[in-house]
Amino acid sequence: MDKGLSYSKVRKHKSLVESIVDDLQSKIIKGQLKPGHRMVEAELCEKMGISRSPLREAFRILESQGFLAHEPRKGMHVSRVSLKELENIYAIRANLESLATNLAVQFGDLQTLEELKKLHREMILAAEERDTGTYHRLNLKFHGILTEASQNQRLTELIDTFVKQTDRYRVVVFSTPGKLQASIQNHEELIRSFEKGDAQEAERVRKAAILNNIAVLREHFSEEEPEG
Repeated sequence: MDKGLSYSKVRKHKSLVESIVDDLQSKIIKGQLKPGHRMVEAELCEKMGISRSPLREAFRILESQGFLAHEPRKGMHVSRVSLKELENIYAIRANLESLATNLAVQFGDLQTLEELKKLHREMILAAEERDTGTYHRLNLKFHGILTEASQNQRLTELIDTFVKQTDRYRVVVFSTPGKLQASIQNHEELIRSFEKGDAQEAERVRKAAILNNIAVLREHFSEEEPEG
């Protein structure tokens, strides 16, 4: 009985920590918490109605994911990412996600292919209406389905972390002239590769698409850190 109660408390604690992580992560991605913003424990605990223990655990997770950074005597703050670090993040993501795409095409699940085609049609409509918010949401789902179709859970988890880190800069990427049209063309190439069962071509297409974002970001960020 005592063990059951203990496990129950652990599950509840883990659920609370996950909720805190998701909430703070979302605020960082959306730009509600800017780079350099100090994470004051007492203020957050009072605002969120939580104790310091789960908050500190959430901080450790967010720090390991690259969303927060700790400096002696300054405490925890939203991380600042230099252009070089951002290039490295995109390079890692490109290699991981292109591998997942390769595996997904090798498995060749027809239901996955139909889901991709459906999302592709919806994205074309969103692009025609210049609805970048909807397009971005559908785009994440499109590539999320491809990643899940790799049937490699560890790879999926790693990709999710890097996707969330780069998601902080989606406004810059998707506001670039011609980006939506290029993205649509990229999806068409991925779907054709999937239909042909050409895993290597699909891997090449996905890797190139992600790496191309680096050139876009170079035009907006200084060598030291992103503006704003």
